[in-house]
Amino acid sequence: MNKIKLAIIGAGVRGRYTYGEFIKDNNDICEVVAVVERKIGRKEKFKEIFDLSEDKVFEDINDFFEKEKMADAVIVCSNDNTNFYIATTALEKGYDVLVEGPVANNLDKLVHLKDICKNNKDKVFMAAMPFRYSKLFLKLREIILSKEMGSLININYNSYIGYKKFVHNFVRGNWRLDNDTAPLILTNSCYDLDILEFLTNSQCEKISSFGQLNHFIRKNLQLDMSELCIRCSKDKECPYCAQKIYLDDDEMIQAVHINLTKENLKNILEEGQYGQCVYSCDNNVSDNLISILKFKNSITATLNISAFTKEENRNITLMFTHGEIYADLQENTIIIKKFINEKEVVIKFDKENADGKLIKAFINEIENRNLNNLKSSVLSTINSHVTGFACEFANVSETIVDIGEFWSESCEMTKKIEKLLLSK
Repeated sequence: MNKIKLAIIGAGVRGRYTYGEFIKDNNDICEVVAVVERKIGRKEKFKEIFDLSEDKVFEDINDFFEKEKMADAVIVCSNDNTNFYIATTALEKGYDVLVEGPVANNLDKLVHLKDICKNNKDKVFMAAMPFRYSKLFLKLREIILSKEMGSLININYNSYIGYKKFVHNFVRGNWRLDNDTAPLILTNSCYDLDILEFLTNSQCEKISSFGQLNHFIRKNLQLDMSELCIRCSKDKECPYCAQKIYLDDDEMIQAVHINLTKENLKNILEEGQYGQCVYSCDNNVSDNLISILKFKNSITATLNISAFTKEENRNITLMFTHGEIYADLQENTIIIKKFINEKEVVIKFDKENADGKLIKAFINEIENRNLNNLKSSVLSTINSHVTGFACEFANVSETIVDIGEFWSESCEMTKKIEKLLLSK
């Protein structure tokens, strides 16, 4: 097997640590040959780590696409609002593509995605949906399909973002404005919607949703607080204080700066958005969202997304006609309780790297070209993306949304608007 040549689009946390580290650790099967990154510090650090020549390092994605094809594939891990453009342009240029979710951050783009997939059947076009490769979720799906617990009736799915991650991403960070990126249900939970379809082996038929921004709002900025955490008198008692979050947590520090020093961290906390009080930011993303889903096979589910937990985690309870199952993603544990007896069966999995499995699968598909059986194809994620947009509409309109009708109307409206624009 020849080494698969990869271009990384976006050298942030995912590009540098998730994909970059995998490539470093598996340099017998793949290698980085180019990077696109607009931030100078990230770009230079990535260039140094992977020993890239200057002509293989780009600040602008269009400069990269103007060059002759220089890799077998691109991995798109840039901003959500650029995923669709970069991925589809890369396909046009002849690259295989792995793209982070959400693949499309608005309905106009999503409407065209199915045709794009059909027109690129000769390419590996995969979405980064790592839960499909997780032993825990694969085991749950195996149990569901086996019917050993009877029929699945209901799923209670909790996506706990964790207070640190929420204020970093959705209050101070790049996902704080949903009109610039996408709704929370997609930026945080396109993976959750995808795995719900994967587990139920069905598509969502109807959805309702309730959520809003409750806590991280300007009216909670008290008179004795400062708009910068480093100058605030409440720093010792505030859990959201920037110094606590970024100075005491190595993972959070990595998210702030790719090449951290005391000097640039001081500058970030004194001048940048990550040092700002959580009650004085320009954020508008809901900090709590609960949705009710009805699937075409009559299974129902609740999806609860919350900022207000100590740790980031996902847990799930599945209720069957003959028992229940509880699964915890952080603990990598499944607990099975059958109604017929008092015995609990506990399945404990070793820690695994589902992202690594996803990347390896992508590389294998590039080599093997098994294009009709992609485990995480973009085409297979379109329905869950539609559900995400329907969820946001249900929340805003305070209605129960029929997803089939919502999608038909969205497609029709998009065609009318495009026809009108083209006629001018």
